[in-house]
Amino acid sequence: MNIYKRILLATDFSDINLPAAKRAALLAKRDECELILLHVIEHFPLDGGPLSSVFQYNIKPDDAPHRYIIGKLEALKDTLGYPEIKTEFRFTSKSARFEILRFAAEYEVDLIVVAPHGQGIIGSLGSTAMGILSNAACDVLAVREENPETR
Repeated sequence: MNIYKRILLATDFSDINLPAAKRAALLAKRDECELILLHVIEHFPLDGGPLSSVFQYNIKPDDAPHRYIIGKLEALKDTLGYPEIKTEFRFTSKSARFEILRFAAEYEVDLIVVAPHGQGIIGSLGSTAMGILSNAACDVLAVREENPETR
């Protein structure tokens, strides 16, 4: 019996996201459902400000995030080990928590998979993951970083 039809993985491409990405891909494979990889750009300077050097390309600034992010999402999918699963690549901007919840509702996502991004107390959920867990209309799976001591 398939539980999920559409799984959303929210990723910021950090190493802590890889276990969540692998779990999302495994669930998508098991349930033969669609996996949506979503990245939220919380800030992309187009004005030449101090962060504009993040993307060093010889293309128009409007094109830089699209090419860069889609390339990163494709590379992430390639590392998951399930090339046959149906995968969509999406990215958006604004507040990560707001955009993930909005996207999940708009695309009728059954499960949101996130990595806890706690930056202080070990094992805590970050504000984005906690906001999603508290406000999502669908299931949410927060996948912890792999701990070699618990294997």
